[in-house]
Amino acid sequence: MPKPGGYVPPSLRAGAGGSTLSGESMRRPRDENSVRVTNLSEDTREPELQVLFRPFGQITRIYVATDRETGESRGFAFINFMRREEAQKAIDTLDGFGFDNLILRVEWAQPREARS
Repeated sequence: MPKPGGYVPPSLRAGAGGSTLSGESMRRPRDENSVRVTNLSEDTREPELQVLFRPFGQITRIYVATDRETGESRGFAFINFMRREEAQKAIDTLDGFGFDNLILRVEWAQPREARS
């Protein structure tokens, strides 16, 4: 039992519904509505991708891969949409689109391999 005033996980809070799937939503893969964007310039940042992809639907997450030493973009990003249909519309429209003097490649992200 947590001490008074301490952190109480959502699954243990009053009205949590008594779910036996404690933490299950955190373990679900985020890949089902994820789009991979490649051929980005090294100057590309998250806000630019937000503006480019927002017209297609609600975005839940944007990840721009960056070099740890230089902080520059590694040339690819992942965009997660709330709905699969919105992601498909973005793929259909933006694959082959000219952005920042480069031609984007937009496709479904492949599921991550399990780490060993």
